[in-house]
Amino acid sequence: MGNTKKALVRGIAAAGAIGLAAGLAACSGGGEGGGQVVVANYGGITLEGFEAAYFDDFTAETGIEVISADADVARYVQMSESGESEWDSIDADGFANVDWINRGLVQEMSADVPRASLVPDEYKDYIAGAYTQSFVLAYRASALDHEPTSWKDFWDVEGLPGNRGWPGYYIGTAEAALLADGVAPDDLFPLDFDRAFSKLDEIKSELTFFESYAAGAQALQAGTVDMILLPNGRVTPLMAEDDDVKIMWDENLFYPFTGFTISQGAPNPEAMNKLMVYMQDPARQAKFAEITGYGPTVDGALELLSPETAAILPGTEEHMRNAVTIDQVTLSSQTDEYVRRYSEWLAG
Repeated sequence: MGNTKKALVRGIAAAGAIGLAAGLAACSGGGEGGGQVVVANYGGITLEGFEAAYFDDFTAETGIEVISADADVARYVQMSESGESEWDSIDADGFANVDWINRGLVQEMSADVPRASLVPDEYKDYIAGAYTQSFVLAYRASALDHEPTSWKDFWDVEGLPGNRGWPGYYIGTAEAALLADGVAPDDLFPLDFDRAFSKLDEIKSELTFFESYAAGAQALQAGTVDMILLPNGRVTPLMAEDDDVKIMWDENLFYPFTGFTISQGAPNPEAMNKLMVYMQDPARQAKFAEITGYGPTVDGALELLSPETAAILPGTEEHMRNAVTIDQVTLSSQTDEYVRRYSEWLAG
């Protein structure tokens, strides 16, 4: 890692509505329907949430088996480009979904699928909303002289000493650097990569890098690092076990939607559309949020959650007051350069 002082840590890990249930059962003959749908995902807490909030009951009610595959974005794109996909869908970031729509790599959803309120209008017919997430500064309160309130504090190694962790994956890194450099949230996009990586250079020698979010979260849990950039859903399980682990909601990097699309050449598009209908139910999205700490994308779901659950979710009224909303449409056009520049920066 060139002049980076610390080692690069190896090892990539990376109650539905009655009417909806009845409708699905009628369409598929209840639990006697049969068939399957293949959904690629990243395992871990999100898969636990998908299974408990959606997949298990969907199979019981429709007879359609949901098969999980290990997510690989490059492979999803390759298969969609060929028009012969082994997967019906993949759990993907909003900016990736926007890019695929613009490239004609995904199919329009059925008119029966409720449109997610947080997906921009021009993409609503292609993306079934999955969840919202924020990339946040997570920290151990007892390890710091004072609690951070901005990304500038993360860069202030003298004013706020402590061991700093950083992801080996690019998402949120340039945005945090630009905020630390004084860029106003409304002026973040399009991202100024030259300025962002110049700012990242300032603290590169102070960082311990992790090639998976799981490894970074484990380091925070163990006290190996005192603060780190992570997706909020990687932090909430730690907070449940340890009151010392905190999230800085100030300047949380809010991604308004992740989602599911239907690939070109999907083997089971009809079944995938049925699953998408199931996943847009507010009560089921609320259940997913309770399990994972990631927020819902459909209207009415937040109101079904307890105050205790809402307190740890992105997208709530309280946390949106301090959020920096990511422009995923603009970001979709910059992602290739972002990935390239970040990989070069890590290797330099």
